[in-house]
Amino acid sequence: MTMLIHSVSLQRAIGLALRSGGAMALVALAQPALAGQTTACFVPAQINKASDHQTMLALPMTQNHCIRDVHEGRAAVLLPDANRPVEDVAAEKGLSAHRWGFLDAQGQLVIKPIFDEVGDYHFGAAAAKQKGKWGYIDTAGNWLIQPTFDEAQNFTQSGLAVVMHDGKVQIIDGKGVQAGQALDELTDSATLSDGLPARLRIDYKTVLLSPDGGRHVANDKMEVLQPFGTSGLFIARDADKGYGIADQNLTWRVAPQFKNISLDEHNSQLALAEGADGITIIRNDGSLDTSKYESVKAVTTQFWLAKSADSYKLLDNNSTVIATLDSASTNSLSYQGDYVLDKQGKEQFSVYVPGRKQPLSLPAGSLPLKLDSGRYLLVAKGEEQKVNAIISPSGGMIGGAQSVGWLAQVADADVIDGRLWLRNPQGATVNIVDKNGKALLNQKSMVTLEGYRIEPLNNDIADAPASLPVALIRPNDSTSKSGAGFVRADGSLLLDTKWQDIQPAANNDESATRVKNRYIVKTAQGTGIVDEQGKVLIPLAEDNISPFEQGYALDYMNGKLTAIDTSGKHYNLPDAFEIESLGNGWFRYRETAAEGALWGIYDAVAQRVISQPLYQSVGHYSDAQADVQLPNNLWGIVDQTGKTAVDAKYANVKRINGALWLLTQPAVADTPESSVLAEVVGTDAKQRIAATAGLNVTQFDDGRILATSAGGQSWLLDAQGNIQLHEQQTKISAVGDWIKLSRQPQEGYLSEQGNWQIAPAIAVQSSAFAKDRALRMTDQGTDLIDTKGERVAAMPPGKWYLPLASDMSVSYDPQDDIATTRYVDATGKQVLSVQGKGSQMVNGSAVLTRDDDSKVWIDAQGKMVPDIAYSDLGLLSDGLAFAEVDNHYGFINVQGNFIIPPVFSAVSPFDSNVSVVSTDNSSMMIDVSGKPLARVDNECGIQVLYGAGSTRQWPQEMPEHCTSSDAASE
Repeated sequence: MTMLIHSVSLQRAIGLALRSGGAMALVALAQPALAGQTTACFVPAQINKASDHQTMLALPMTQNHCIRDVHEGRAAVLLPDANRPVEDVAAEKGLSAHRWGFLDAQGQLVIKPIFDEVGDYHFGAAAAKQKGKWGYIDTAGNWLIQPTFDEAQNFTQSGLAVVMHDGKVQIIDGKGVQAGQALDELTDSATLSDGLPARLRIDYKTVLLSPDGGRHVANDKMEVLQPFGTSGLFIARDADKGYGIADQNLTWRVAPQFKNISLDEHNSQLALAEGADGITIIRNDGSLDTSKYESVKAVTTQFWLAKSADSYKLLDNNSTVIATLDSASTNSLSYQGDYVLDKQGKEQFSVYVPGRKQPLSLPAGSLPLKLDSGRYLLVAKGEEQKVNAIISPSGGMIGGAQSVGWLAQVADADVIDGRLWLRNPQGATVNIVDKNGKALLNQKSMVTLEGYRIEPLNNDIADAPASLPVALIRPNDSTSKSGAGFVRADGSLLLDTKWQDIQPAANNDESATRVKNRYIVKTAQGTGIVDEQGKVLIPLAEDNISPFEQGYALDYMNGKLTAIDTSGKHYNLPDAFEIESLGNGWFRYRETAAEGALWGIYDAVAQRVISQPLYQSVGHYSDAQADVQLPNNLWGIVDQTGKTAVDAKYANVKRINGALWLLTQPAVADTPESSVLAEVVGTDAKQRIAATAGLNVTQFDDGRILATSAGGQSWLLDAQGNIQLHEQQTKISAVGDWIKLSRQPQEGYLSEQGNWQIAPAIAVQSSAFAKDRALRMTDQGTDLIDTKGERVAAMPPGKWYLPLASDMSVSYDPQDDIATTRYVDATGKQVLSVQGKGSQMVNGSAVLTRDDDSKVWIDAQGKMVPDIAYSDLGLLSDGLAFAEVDNHYGFINVQGNFIIPPVFSAVSPFDSNVSVVSTDNSSMMIDVSGKPLARVDNECGIQVLYGAGSTRQWPQEMPEHCTSSDAASE
């Protein structure tokens, strides 16, 4: 039965350590906490306890801090700066005046603390930073490569390292000289791994193309996420520093510092930045509000509610505080349209209006009327809820203290082109209110318009010129009124008694701009076209004119049907039962009313038949072509002669613009939509983008076209379909009106000379080489490859790892919903499967984490050896492995017995027969017997290094203010 070490056996282990010569370690640990202790000597591991990485490498859950872990017989140590008097060091806040040096495997300070930052030793060199620049030092602390780099990574087994110099990523050799070919100028970062050949992953900078075609390259690992505000800003993220705001030049307007920046789904005028101290509001010009809030949410499109520690704030879209409220007042708020209503009493409300600092008071006894009236607010009074006031977007009020008679007739309201249309219970227009709170119809106009219908014109112009019509005046069928005309934006009327009826000349289609603000007018003498001033453009002499569609209208004159263009010119049409405009003078027609009658195409301008009735359906004209559907339901394209330009073999044909078509092939049965093939073809019938699965097209306002596929490919085309950008390794996406180019990461393997030994590839993930094998993972699966990049074997399905020191590849994919670890050997054969999460297999041994989170050793057959469990456990190194019981670490031998008792809060695996261990008060370097070789304490506000026997090594002198009660005996 498995034995779990507990407190009783802990006491026995400590006793054993005392009797076997480990007493010095315990004596050192027994010292009380020293005065002035300000810095913890260990921290939780940066890797998550549950992560595959920690489990796979069998690393401890904590990390040493005052003395770092040993690498190649050297341990970095943070001590008072050797170049400054100790008094000055002690006077600095925290450890800001401390620098890094190194201890050797005997615990001696062999490199004085003179470096701002250091890496650990790898293959005889350590990265070190002085005066803001990085270089590399040897084991004696001498410069191997002078400090000239902005960043520097560890040297690898290949003898190569990655550095950043003058903003460019480089690969250098042991002399600091560039190795191999220079990396692409858009390289953002590169990671070089141990193993031979050396795995190199390259990540690239983001490039944005502005609407004017400008090219902008992101810096500082910037990832642009989405547009924000009205000044060309973007929410962006730095992979290391967090979220910030970037400008159009892709420089940081707000430095990356937040955990997240988001936009409220109901209002994007402000951005909400989450930090450790709360939420900071970022205005849409990129400026920061200095206040911190616990929560912020949009309550209307114009107002926000922010919670601070002691109150609530009502904010506008500039983050200005409009009101400070307590909890009770906040709970009494209600929201309608753009307005915030504060209930003051049983039937008394004040209203916060956009753009006003002070609330308006509603007439006594008035209540908001529940109507979807957008930026207008209607209020009513009495049991019958008669409207007695209207508040407009500008804050102007109609009614209220000044009685307005027509308000009581209002039963319904809606907003059209930014104006409020008010109707009575019968649906007749009562009045029209503009955004400034002006009622367009005065008393005189109302009298004039009695018996007429007032119908809105959808001009899509909220700020229309005063003379532009906003409504049509048409006679009511139930009255004897004569005349028709307009209501203009300033409220004036144009009413012509000779006009019997009026309607817009434009149909609601994309080509209607040619007849925008043109109107079909019917009189006793005939029908014609007038402009917005009532000026006759086409004489009022036709029998009937239909609304224009695709630039042409149908006209009846003397019983004959003709087509008429916007200048009034007539064109004969074929004798047909049904005829409709396609555009540019082309018409589709059916000769009979028979069920299933087919359509033909007629060119009225050329006065000829393009195609006899052959088609089940006909689409629209585009550059002398039209899309047509055959009786078999398949679509194609015909030209102006009626000949086939594109064969009818498509399930759908969509016009992208005047020069391009998107053609979608029929779907294969039982296949997903993302597998359906589509292509882009020009009106010249030439293919622009070949048949591609899941092809999707988006058009920008400037005419450019973005095409993307389900497989991740992307193309940028101009309006004519010429491909401006298409690279297999680059993803093209839209960020507002900008175009984002994201070059996909690449991974390959370098020789010791820095040249590609295995060519880089996109959409792959690779492992480092371990014992001449590596893993390459793609969407199709994982391969085991050799040093030439040739596949040795296909790995079983799952996610696989190959740690550098491991004898085998490892997978943690559950089997039948049970946590399982599988091991595969160098030939691709699975040799072991165990329940739980196992570490890398090294020299036939691994650490297995079981369901209860206890850890044991297993051998290559999956057998526990020995049958003892621990809370945390490592692999043997220098004959010892770390083990944790009762939240303390010690070291055990191959039999599972504690050789060094579990009394530490943090440990490192042994390296060069030494380990670094820590308690709350100090870090120590110990040998395999547990003997302390060096110790770092915090005394008198500085880090102090002691050697064996508690002899102080550094600093050479203590600060004068340090008394005997503050420091340990020398």
